Amino acid sequence: MLGRVGIILSVTTMVLIAQTPLGNVSQVTNNGRTIVLKADSARVQIQFYSHDIVRCDILPNAESVPDPTFVVIRQPEPVQYSFQESDSAISAVTASMEVRIRKYPLRISIVRPDGSTLLSEPGAGGFLMNGASRMLSFVMDADAHFYGTGERGTALDKRGQRFVSYNTQIGSYSDSLPTMNLNVPLVTTPNGYAVYVDNTYRGTFDFGVSDPDVFSYSAEGGEISFYVIAAPDIPAQLERYTWLTGRQPLPPRWMFGYTQSKNRYRNEEETRGIVRTMREKGFPCDAIVLDLAWFRNMGDISWDTAAWPDHRGMITAFLAQGVKTLMITEPYIIQPSNNFAEADRKGYLAKDSTGKSQLIPGWWSCGGCNSSLLDLSNPDAAAWWWSKHPEAFGQDVAGIWTDLGEPENHPESMRHHLGSAVKVHNIFNLLWAKMVFDGFTVLQPDRRVVNLTRSGFAGIQRYGVLPWSGDVARTFGGLAVQLPMLLNMGMSGIAYHNSDIGGYARNSTSPELYIRWMQYGVFSPITRTHGAGESVRGHPTEPWMFGPEAESITRAFIRLRYALLPYNYSLAHRNYESGMPLARPLFWSDPALTNESSSYLWGDAFLVSPVVTAGKREQEVTLPAGRWYNYWTDEQVQGGRKINVPAPLEQLPLFVKGGSIIPMAPVMDYSDQRPLDTLFVHLYPPVKDTVPEPFELYEDDGTTLEYQNGRFSRTTLSQSLRRGKKSSELTFTVSPSTGEFNGKLQQRNYVVIIHNVVRMPGTITVNGLRCSRKGSTAELRRSVNTYRYDGGSQTLTIHAGHRTDSGTSFVISDISLGRSK
Repeated sequence: MLGRVGIILSVTTMVLIAQTPLGNVSQVTNNGRTIVLKADSARVQIQFYSHDIVRCDILPNAESVPDPTFVVIRQPEPVQYSFQESDSAISAVTASMEVRIRKYPLRISIVRPDGSTLLSEPGAGGFLMNGASRMLSFVMDADAHFYGTGERGTALDKRGQRFVSYNTQIGSYSDSLPTMNLNVPLVTTPNGYAVYVDNTYRGTFDFGVSDPDVFSYSAEGGEISFYVIAAPDIPAQLERYTWLTGRQPLPPRWMFGYTQSKNRYRNEEETRGIVRTMREKGFPCDAIVLDLAWFRNMGDISWDTAAWPDHRGMITAFLAQGVKTLMITEPYIIQPSNNFAEADRKGYLAKDSTGKSQLIPGWWSCGGCNSSLLDLSNPDAAAWWWSKHPEAFGQDVAGIWTDLGEPENHPESMRHHLGSAVKVHNIFNLLWAKMVFDGFTVLQPDRRVVNLTRSGFAGIQRYGVLPWSGDVARTFGGLAVQLPMLLNMGMSGIAYHNSDIGGYARNSTSPELYIRWMQYGVFSPITRTHGAGESVRGHPTEPWMFGPEAESITRAFIRLRYALLPYNYSLAHRNYESGMPLARPLFWSDPALTNESSSYLWGDAFLVSPVVTAGKREQEVTLPAGRWYNYWTDEQVQGGRKINVPAPLEQLPLFVKGGSIIPMAPVMDYSDQRPLDTLFVHLYPPVKDTVPEPFELYEDDGTTLEYQNGRFSRTTLSQSLRRGKKSSELTFTVSPSTGEFNGKLQQRNYVVIIHNVVRMPGTITVNGLRCSRKGSTAELRRSVNTYRYDGGSQTLTIHAGHRTDSGTSFVISDISLGRSK
């Protein structure tokens, strides 16, 4: 890997990288697990972690050793590979890839089983160094597209972009920012490979800006270890990447409801009033978040009892109403805090160059006092810090909100237990998330961890974090940039990206902006309002504070969120199993849409196109090929084209893919108010004789970790259409559920709604028994094995009982389905 002249871009400077002569291969060793190449003083180590993942360590001199990993949790599997060496080349071949090495000079390429090149170095070499800086480069093919890299508001496809990878908090943003709070040095591609660079230092991605034929990653310190994942598409790459770095645990089911938050509810009386009003006004809600006011000084992990005299009673009362409590904490301790002196005395604060606790003057939470950053890279400091939490949180607080963890204010002069600020900065919140995850696992050993957080790094998904997009401005611009962030975070292995619904700071949220943001938020992994406001009257976040129209519309959308709980929770379990994000880009359905982020797929069934422009009442939507149903009108549309869609304020453009099955729940005040003994299943029939992909309904107890021990159930819902010369027959099948868990229902009613039925069908049977026709919904619901046809909406509804351990088959004969426009 002979070096060449290149460029590294840091936050403030551009550094010329000198030529680095790694030279020719002079020695090769292969012990069946690791291939070591020596080239002059440098070494390159190659190791297969699996048949489709290879790790490469580049060690420039004899003293170099690979940096310890904070991200990769897997050890290499035993991998059978064939090894061949000639005078000029080396080949190591597994079932999924070949590593080809040219000796003179040293060059590495990754090759597909068919012999085509997957990934290769530029002609002049792919590794450069200058002092502590390192650069890794690869050939960028003409048809290459790049995704992932963490949280960025820029265009979805990163080709033609260059940006810094260093966690950065930017308040009140409204534009497309290239560098934000959560960075992941992972690149996923539709070209058959992903690359993860295991380096924690400040880095820079360059996708063809410095050289139009090269993409590169630069790091300002540490050694370069990188992993190449050979997998045909991004879902497969995410499955392998999250195998390597850890999968997201399943959040509790209630977290897929609605969460109310604001900076800040100042006392117990105000907070009780918010929850009371929520219930009085008929808004489903599962959680409320307490911001900075629950303590007196930042760094106190103790209640301000003057403002919260009966906080335990309040939290208990909320639980009785189905509302869980989350509480904020930060890694900064201000000098007035009751914990500052102890942290300083024990050496638990980050240090300055003299070894003393470094003070940060002019801190914003206390009118300009001094603050210090807790050194969470020190295991003793982390253990001490967590020890303060159990007394304040107890058993009833359901989750934590970890804020400012970029860290927000992190002078480069700081020194940490693990090294310099630049080394620790990107992984600071990862270490904090581990502390929280491990701590809650002890405090509440059979409960799922909930951690709303603002920052992070590769691998943080395994600690159950739910990252939000920082302090976004209350503008339509701030809303618009959430979409590419959501999608690229999902393609970075972090599926639960969300935002402050309504915006956080700057300006005032208009009713229209609040409605449009809520519509987007309902089709986000987490639905949570938040914003800065000193009182209920100043910059509100509650959905009843924006006028009667906004109250009515947002209530309807929050109720839709609750109706979709069975669908969304099943998506979440798929993420736990495979790393598949809940929100997916359109190019996964249509490869031509490489840079489309104004719409996205929500699971397999929905296409969502949020309105992100003020005053807009019609929206152009790109539909991938196939039949689509307008969710609001049931109008059928043929895809593979752009269409103009009405977007009145009470609707966002929303489509359902033909052949989809969508399980829905009765709306409740909170997610587990009642057992799900009635399931509404919406069928959107396929186009022709076909058996579309079934829907796998996932269920468990919703709160414990028993799902990790196999205590859950799956029920397969499937439909098939058989067209004859004179009539068609539609069959919907509910399989016997497999698996058990505490609280599993033995009996359930199914209300099946079939869309696009243009006339009364022939016979309708359930398990061979003919159903009787009813004239109203009320009559239908009073007895099972009944049906009702509504010619106005062109829907057929069937009501049937079902034993969950048995299969149920619905057969509709002589069914006529409409055609798409």
